[in-house]
Amino acid sequence: MLKKSGFIVGAYPCAPSFHQCDQEMEISFWQQLAKNPHIRGIEQPCLQDLHPYGDDFLFKLIPDEWTIVVTAVMGTMQKRAVNANFGLASTDEEQRQACVKFYQHIYQKISQTNDRFKTNKVLALEIQSAPAQNPTIATAQQAFQKSLYELSQWDWPCELVIEHCDAFNGVDPKKGFLPIESEIESAAGFKNMGICINWARSALEGQNTQLPLQHTQQVLNANLLSALMFSGTTLTGPYGHWGDLHAPFAHFEGAKVNCPESIMTVDLAKQLLQVAKPEALSFLGIKLLEIDKNATVEHRVAILEDGINALIKATTL
Repeated sequence: MLKKSGFIVGAYPCAPSFHQCDQEMEISFWQQLAKNPHIRGIEQPCLQDLHPYGDDFLFKLIPDEWTIVVTAVMGTMQKRAVNANFGLASTDEEQRQACVKFYQHIYQKISQTNDRFKTNKVLALEIQSAPAQNPTIATAQQAFQKSLYELSQWDWPCELVIEHCDAFNGVDPKKGFLPIESEIESAAGFKNMGICINWARSALEGQNTQLPLQHTQQVLNANLLSALMFSGTTLTGPYGHWGDLHAPFAHFEGAKVNCPESIMTVDLAKQLLQVAKPEALSFLGIKLLEIDKNATVEHRVAILEDGINALIKATTL
């Protein structure tokens, strides 16, 4: 069993708002998702707010008991599209400081959210070791450690979790951030800081479905594993070739949605959960994308329901 039952669901890539659909669809999406008894909370990106239609919009739709895992990944990638040197691991000091300032905005947003609910509504913040445009791993790691030290001086009301993305020394870098070894070394020594393994982001790093297990074991050996998140990847089809597009699980008995190209199976998820001791994790969950911008609300919700059911199978098989 987890520290607290239920899954964290990165629902935003399945939400109608991800494809700029109308607000009525968005309302229906969250209302349907809220009926699922296996959801502990959601993963949400922090841009200006925690939702494209504003915090008030989101908080009126999700159950009060749901917790939130905030991720900096979308904001980081948007800012990197403007300046590729932006990131906590940047050797461009100006862009490193700009990223620290962005995290200060996130810190304030988390504090405001907790004040609003008069409780620690936010469970964790997922941080990323961007960018890819670094001269060497060593200099990037030094910059990342400097940023982590600065962040650690703030009175965070939640856990800080480094989300491993594929490394820039991988086979065909997508995000291309720091290697897992550098992130382990960087996190060591900081209190209240761990590492999250995302299945697809590890698998695509080496184009190897056993790499997520290897990364999980490495982080476990360092006593730093805080979370597991399951996103899929494919070799062909609409989700691309070894893409970082959060493909659904491969088909399993009882699944409502078929993604025949997916290589993330229930059995592969089970491998991680057999070694990771879910009861020791701060959170466990999914982040899946609806690739069709014209998809119905029902199809979007079904992808997430399948993901939840896949994890239930993986933890009970």
